[in-house]
Amino acid sequence: MTSRSAIPNPKPAILRRVLRPVLVAAILVLSGSGCVRSLQRPLPADEEDQLRLAAVQFLKESAFSDEPVIRMHAIEALQEVAPVEGLPCIEANIENGYAGVSFAALMALGTLRQAEFLERIRIRAESSDPNVVIAALFAMHRMGDQKRTSELADFLFNNEDARVRANAAVAIGRLGEPKSAKILRRALDKEAKISPKLQILEALAAFGDRNAIDRLIAFAYDPRPDVVAIALQCLANANCDKAEMLYVSRLQSSVYPESRLQAARGLGRLGRDDGLDVALAYLRFNSPETGRSNDPPEQQIARVRALAALALEAIGSPQALGPLKDAFFTPDQAADVRLTVARAAIKIIDRRGRRPSTN
Repeated sequence: MTSRSAIPNPKPAILRRVLRPVLVAAILVLSGSGCVRSLQRPLPADEEDQLRLAAVQFLKESAFSDEPVIRMHAIEALQEVAPVEGLPCIEANIENGYAGVSFAALMALGTLRQAEFLERIRIRAESSDPNVVIAALFAMHRMGDQKRTSELADFLFNNEDARVRANAAVAIGRLGEPKSAKILRRALDKEAKISPKLQILEALAAFGDRNAIDRLIAFAYDPRPDVVAIALQCLANANCDKAEMLYVSRLQSSVYPESRLQAARGLGRLGRDDGLDVALAYLRFNSPETGRSNDPPEQQIARVRALAALALEAIGSPQALGPLKDAFFTPDQAADVRLTVARAAIKIIDRRGRRPSTN
């Protein structure tokens, strides 16, 4: 997808930079071609159970991490894949002094419609941080208190901070009300910054807006690889079947790991496993470029591995559980990677129906 007055785009920070071409021959060839040994490996039932227990525990512990970004991602993951088990951890972060953590907790509670926390959420709606207010207003609306929902449009149209406008677009989109499309289209006409523009387009695309989908597809051909990856991410988030052939093309031909993995994720959300072997290979990525300013090797490695785990989560194949277990228990694995691996493993295991769904 902070302690500052505005939080980043609410997508994992680990995903926000995009690599220049990385020559990893073993990864750039699909294992289905016979040139690369398949990494697919399911787990026996007892190992699935052990992995799920360890993954849930790690997410719960991460929701109290000293690193605010890890807390944010853990809260989002618990909401997505283990809301019943994770609810106490989410609730405990409502009043967190780091705006991004509070934002994540409030958005999660609103998504889950946990009305027992409504009074505490109303208090957070009086915060001096606009991002916290946005998330509180979203949660209030989802719980039936819609008196202040119109303020979201004011943040979207009038706030000077592009991050605040992007977060307002996210909140409005997640309300899931088609009548909001008119507001989003007006904001799109006015918006000049790329980050909020893409968030607005994603929200509109989720409503089935053909123009928004076409514009996101156009961004997926942008010469800037970071914009391409984010556009593919937005299309996948909006579950756009119109982008299916675009995903296939990017999966097969892109030289950028991020674009290939976002394409694999998009196909996974459409029920296709074309990107399974590519994502499994990138889960072991360890060939960063050196000497790159503001993008150290460890950051490159963590970013690509995390995207691979998110793609595997979307694909949902039990054949990925063995490699995910290996990645989860890899010594010195970055916390953000372990976190995305954990959520992917939980999602895949629960999707199989061996235990009640937590979605």
